[in-house]
Amino acid sequence: MKTNYIFLAITLFFTSCYTYKAFDPEEYAVELANQSTNTSTQNARSKVTQMTEARRQKLSPNQNSFNDTNALIDEEELVKQAMLKKGENKEKPVIDPSTIKMTDIIKENKFYKVDVQGKQYTIEAKQWKADTLYAVAKGKKEELKFHKNDISDVQIRKFSKGKSDALTVAAYALGGVGVFLLLK
Repeated sequence: MKTNYIFLAITLFFTSCYTYKAFDPEEYAVELANQSTNTSTQNARSKVTQMTEARRQKLSPNQNSFNDTNALIDEEELVKQAMLKKGENKEKPVIDPSTIKMTDIIKENKFYKVDVQGKQYTIEAKQWKADTLYAVAKGKKEELKFHKNDISDVQIRKFSKGKSDALTVAAYALGGVGVFLLLK
């Protein structure tokens, strides 16, 4: 019975929270669109904070900005401007998935599962030189070269929150059982 607990602890310790998902060009296009909208909203937020800071500095210390009607009007205008900018972001065109290149999918120093000429490799991409990907296969030290046209399927390694949560619950349960057995 003791060996079962040791085996379970070792299994949980070496289990990875990463999974490999097939590359979805539509999901990638949505990701790129979200990144561009996030940067524009961050710029708008920084402008709003700069304006409010400037307004606070202009007011005298004895004057309450919430009771001042000009401050209320300014706040309403800022909210309207933020809503207009938010509406503008929704109208941006979505990136066409057919224009995504293999060099955009596979990025340096990240892990992937690729199918190359009928063989599947788990690789860490090192760099692109022209149309050739230089990578290191998992568990090997030799560098492999793949032409971008030879790569037929790409699976991207992503962090799995569900797996992580399950491992966390299992670890707490194992710790609780361990404490219970020690106190018994």
